[in-house]
Amino acid sequence: MIRQFVTAKSRFLCLVLLVWSSLVAQEKHFYFYNSVQTRGSDAAFTPFSLLINGSFDALRLSPDAKRDLTALKWKTDFKNVWKSLTDPVGSVHAYGWENFRRQELLNLSFNVDDLQFIPNFADHIIGYGMQYAKVTEWYDAHGYESPVLLGVATSLVYQLMNEIVQNSATTSVNVDCIADVYIFNTLGFALFSFDDVKRFFSETMQLNDWSLQPLYIPRNHHLENAGQEFVMRYTLPFAERYAPFICWGVNSIAGLSYRYDDANRISVGLGNAITGMTTKYRGEFLSATPNIERAIGLFWDNSGSLLAGLIVSGQESVNAQLNVYPGLLDLYGIRPGCYLGAGGREGLILGVTFSGLPVSIGIER
Repeated sequence: MIRQFVTAKSRFLCLVLLVWSSLVAQEKHFYFYNSVQTRGSDAAFTPFSLLINGSFDALRLSPDAKRDLTALKWKTDFKNVWKSLTDPVGSVHAYGWENFRRQELLNLSFNVDDLQFIPNFADHIIGYGMQYAKVTEWYDAHGYESPVLLGVATSLVYQLMNEIVQNSATTSVNVDCIADVYIFNTLGFALFSFDDVKRFFSETMQLNDWSLQPLYIPRNHHLENAGQEFVMRYTLPFAERYAPFICWGVNSIAGLSYRYDDANRISVGLGNAITGMTTKYRGEFLSATPNIERAIGLFWDNSGSLLAGLIVSGQESVNAQLNVYPGLLDLYGIRPGCYLGAGGREGLILGVTFSGLPVSIGIER
């Protein structure tokens, strides 16, 4: 009798534990990482792809040989960034508190030379914050212990690398990295640690990551097409098939999305593309101003995962950049993607990409 009671009790406890585990699994909700997506940018997303795209995003601002990984002044850039980060008060004081506030924090100017603070809000708080949440969810979905810690660590690595690459061999005071690391990146971590914030940006504003497909060119050691692009859109309540959107990063495109079935959308927009940076001295310190060209964008996505994107830009010469992500095409069981860049500025860049490979091999002419 006692043995039967113990056996029944054990079975009941096992059943309770099984039901409880099932409920916990059902309650776990991923806001940005789509674990069942097999096509497009979401299927290609991994911590390694985030590390490459995030670390080398600044290379897109340089249309010349500075994309040569062997030509980067790694030691100089690391030392200068580290010097600024370890003495933020002294660095900002040397640069000027008012200059720091005006260029990095906020101002009401419409002068393009004074608008460096805009990417701090759009990229570092919203974009990087979302990517921190997304990579944390990736670790969680793949069964890693301490996914939050791993998400923070992965984000900190690429964010520091981004500042090092962006330093561009300068030895003058770098206050941009101070604002990015200590203020805006930290705000991104904090903001996207709240479920209500993640829910708002994933469901209401439909924020997603449309980062690119990096290519390594063996001939000249260039890293091409590495970078972060973000998209956000809002479905119109009175016309649910339509949604205004904005896609931003180095390319900034705004327009309208049309959902032609339950999952697929076509988006068309106009905007700008940054083709490089013009550096000049403000007193004894270097300042960088973006070179901007008009651009048009055409995108096709499936449930927010970008399947293909085309950016055409240029004023004196036309440049086109086409990303087709893995999974869209099926060639005898192989589902590759590709990148094609062509034009007066890009020359010709071509590469075949695959999900799971953070960097693919390409050719450039």
